[in-house]
Amino acid sequence: MISLKNKTIYHLDDDPEVLTLVKIACQKRLGIEYKEFTTAESFLTALKQKTPDLCIIDLNLKESAGAGFMVTKAIRNRDIGKMPIIVMSRRSYAKDISLALESGASDFLPKPVDFDLLTEKITFLLKGAETNSFPMHKIKNPISANLEIHLRPLMVDEAYLYVSSKFFVLKNTKLIVKHTIVKKIFDEPSKEFVVHNCELESHDGSYTLKLIPKDPSDEYFEKIHRFLLLMS
Repeated sequence: MISLKNKTIYHLDDDPEVLTLVKIACQKRLGIEYKEFTTAESFLTALKQKTPDLCIIDLNLKESAGAGFMVTKAIRNRDIGKMPIIVMSRRSYAKDISLALESGASDFLPKPVDFDLLTEKITFLLKGAETNSFPMHKIKNPISANLEIHLRPLMVDEAYLYVSSKFFVLKNTKLIVKHTIVKKIFDEPSKEFVVHNCELESHDGSYTLKLIPKDPSDEYFEKIHRFLLLMS
């Protein structure tokens, strides 16, 4: 069994009540060393001096709404990609969760905080990080790879193709879509798109991808418009 006694958590939040309760959960329940920070500057300065085993970050700070997105990205841009990050926020809309994950968060927990769930997530992420069950490494040189995933078409509008995926896909990822809907619209067996947006659907845990070619031509929009007229 992996001990959590020698672990350290850094927590960025400017709500005194939340800080106190999370501190109790970390120290009393888990026996983890806990350090709190109320500004992004003090938090990032501490990270430069020592890398903790896990970070908890609030999305909204008084100094700046959505500051947690910036802090999460700053962490991932450093060479400490393996460290788990839990984002907590009252901003629990699907787009906020999706953006937090895209920024580099390992998990998301809405406020008000369920502290039983929080301690479970901390334990899981710390044990996973130590056993290397979900390794993450910063890739310094570009590489190319192909991955086949199942996508379910949802709808088409004047510009975008919307598909459902069981997996989160980063913005600007290139996808070659093969489906009968592509054949019907563009008269091609497959077509290359890029992910314009990826949003989590809270009702079933799937992701809706908003797709469009990287450099859409007039012909692309004309074919979609023609298809929509035929379907109306």
